[in-house]
Amino acid sequence: MQRLSQSRRVIRRLRRRDEVNFQRIFMHKLLTSLFTLLGFVSAQASDFPANVDLNRKTIETLIDAGSDPKKDHPLEHHFYCFDYDSLNALLAKGESLGYRKANVGEGDDGGEKYWYGDLIKERSLDLKAINEENSLMLKLAHEFKSDYDGWGTPVVE
Repeated sequence: MQRLSQSRRVIRRLRRRDEVNFQRIFMHKLLTSLFTLLGFVSAQASDFPANVDLNRKTIETLIDAGSDPKKDHPLEHHFYCFDYDSLNALLAKGESLGYRKANVGEGDDGGEKYWYGDLIKERSLDLKAINEENSLMLKLAHEFKSDYDGWGTPVVE
């Protein structure tokens, strides 16, 4: 009986997450369309401020887990897109900027196909550099009509 109630809680959590993702994607598409319609199509990386607090907390968590901040870490920047060609163009642009692409694949979200992939570059856990990279990834996502889902890296001792 307890397993059944745990399963129901997990299912409810997944449904809420899917609803939030749908709302986020819808709002992103709506705002992108509105900006394009109004003529705001050119953007600089500085137009996309990094999530400084989240980046700082992520770095602190990695250090608390035993990561050496001075060593290079494979920073994985995660993207997803509802257009295959847009994602491929984004990944190609990332490769031209010195990143390598990885974890490329496709998924299905309630009958709607999407594609995902990562851009990876070795970097120390320097907050300023990560913030700059974070802003660049947000700009790339905007430019290629994709969603940037943040970054991650394993603990490097």
